[in-house]
Amino acid sequence: MRQRILVVGWDGADWDIVDDLLSRGLLPNLEHLIARGGRGTLLSTVPSHSWSAWSSFLTGYNPAGHGVWDFVERDPTDPDRRIPVSSTSIRRTTFLDRLSAAGVEVRAANIPVTFPAWEINGRMIGGVAIPPRASFVTPSDFATELRERAPFPINGLEWMKFERNPDRLIDDARHLVQQRTSSFEVLLEGSWDVAVCVFLAPDRLQHPLGAFLLPTHPLHDQVTDSPMADALRGVYRLVDEALGRLVACAGPDALTIVMSDHGFRPVERQANLTAILRELGFAAAGSRNDLAHSVRRWAPTRAITHSRVGYALKHLIRAPAMLDWSRTVAYSAGTSGAISVNLKGREIHGTVEPADYDTVRRDVAEALLSYRNADTGDQPVAGVLLREDLPDGDHADLGPDLLARPAPLWSFRANIDAQTQSSRWPSGDHRQEGILVASQAAAADLGPWSITDMAPTLLAMQGLTASGVDGHPISMIARDTGDLLESDHTGSVEADAVTREEQEEVAQHLRDLGYIE
Repeated sequence: MRQRILVVGWDGADWDIVDDLLSRGLLPNLEHLIARGGRGTLLSTVPSHSWSAWSSFLTGYNPAGHGVWDFVERDPTDPDRRIPVSSTSIRRTTFLDRLSAAGVEVRAANIPVTFPAWEINGRMIGGVAIPPRASFVTPSDFATELRERAPFPINGLEWMKFERNPDRLIDDARHLVQQRTSSFEVLLEGSWDVAVCVFLAPDRLQHPLGAFLLPTHPLHDQVTDSPMADALRGVYRLVDEALGRLVACAGPDALTIVMSDHGFRPVERQANLTAILRELGFAAAGSRNDLAHSVRRWAPTRAITHSRVGYALKHLIRAPAMLDWSRTVAYSAGTSGAISVNLKGREIHGTVEPADYDTVRRDVAEALLSYRNADTGDQPVAGVLLREDLPDGDHADLGPDLLARPAPLWSFRANIDAQTQSSRWPSGDHRQEGILVASQAAAADLGPWSITDMAPTLLAMQGLTASGVDGHPISMIARDTGDLLESDHTGSVEADAVTREEQEEVAQHLRDLGYIE
C-alpha cells in the first residue's frame, strides 16, 4: 500500500541555525516532527550549490551523472556563450517522471531547475528563476485555477540589491513565504501520493545576513540581540508556520520529510579567483577588461538591463573579453571555485596542448594553495580537487578541471574588484552539511545521508527502484518496503525550449542573487 509523502525543502537550512531557533522555541512544528520521528544530516553535492544539489535530489545522481555542474552551461549553438541552466539541462530521469510513469500521482512546487515546467502525472509549479512573462505551471487548467485562487509570485529575494536597505529584503521574504504557502495549499488539494514544496527564504537571507543567524560567525554575539536578528528569526517562524499548514494539508497519516539542499557557514572574507589567477600568471586581462567590468557594475547599466530595450545594450556591454585568451592558461569557469584549463580542441581559443593538461592542472593547484595576499598574508584557498577527485559519471566531462575549496570564513566571488577583500555583505555561504527530518523513522538519530539518496527513498516508498543511480534508499525512513519493481522509465526532461530573451531575463535574476557576474 502506498504511503502519502510530503517533502518540504528549506533551501540552505543548517543545523547550527535551526538548533538555535529550536532552543528559542521558534520552530514548534519542526520540533514536533523531530519528536515524532528523527533528525539527521543530508550531505550536499560537490560543488554544493543549489542547481547541482536539487538536480541530484530529483534524479539520485551526482553532478557527473546528471550533468548540472553550475548555474550556467555552454550554449550548444554558440560554444563561446554561457547560458543559464534549465530543466532540460538535467540529463537523467527524475523521480517525478519515474513515479508518473508508474501511475503515482505527484505534486512539485518551486524546486530549483524545474523551469520550464513539464507535464507529469499531477501538478507542477516550476522553479526557481522564472522569466516574467513565461508560463511555469502545468497542466494548463491548474495554471488557470492557481492564477485565480492563489497566484504564485516568482523570483524575488534578489539580495544583491538590498545592501543599503536590508529591511526591504526581509519584508520581501515575509511576503513571499506567505503567498507561496497559499499557492502550495491549492497545489496539495485533491488526491496525490508524493509532493515536494520548496521554500527559498533561508538561503536568500543567510547569504547577506548570515552573521545575524549563524552562532559560529565571529560577529554573531555583537548582533544576535539586534532588531535585525529578531526580524530574521521572525521569517523562520513564518516558514515553520507554513510547514504546519502543509502538514495539515497532507493529513495525519502522511510521512513528512523536511530537508535542505546544503547548509551554511560564516563568511568574513572574499576572493576573486580570476584576479588571483591573473596575479599568478595563469590568466591575462583583455585590453578592455577593466572598462567592461566597471560599465557592467555601473548602477544605470544594471537598471536598464531589467528592461526589454536593455538586452541589446547588455550584449554590447558584455562583448569585451574579460580575458586575453591568447595569454590565458586557466580561468575561473563558474561559481563555487570551478576552474577550467584553456585546452586546445575543447576551448574556442585554447592555448594548452592536451599533452600538457595534467601538468598545467598540477601547477595551478600548487600555485593556488601557495597563494598569499601580498598586503595581508591571507590564504583564501584551503584545498584544490581535480576532476578525478569528484564522483564519476557519464557527464564528468562537463565539470570543472579543478575545484578550489575556500578556507574557513572565506568565499569565492567574481563580482569584487580586488584579489581579496573583507566582507560584511555577504556574511554567509554554502557548506555541504544540510538538514534532514522525518516524522516517521526507525530511530531518533537518522545519521548522515546524501542528497542523492532522496530520489531512491521516495521511489522505494512507492514500491519502485532505479538501478544505476548513485544514491540509496534511506534505511531509517524507507522501511518494510518489500519487493521493489524496477523503474524502466528513462529519458531526460521534456520541456519547452527557453528563448534567448528568457535566458537573458533568467541570467539577470542570477546576477541579482550574486550567483553569476
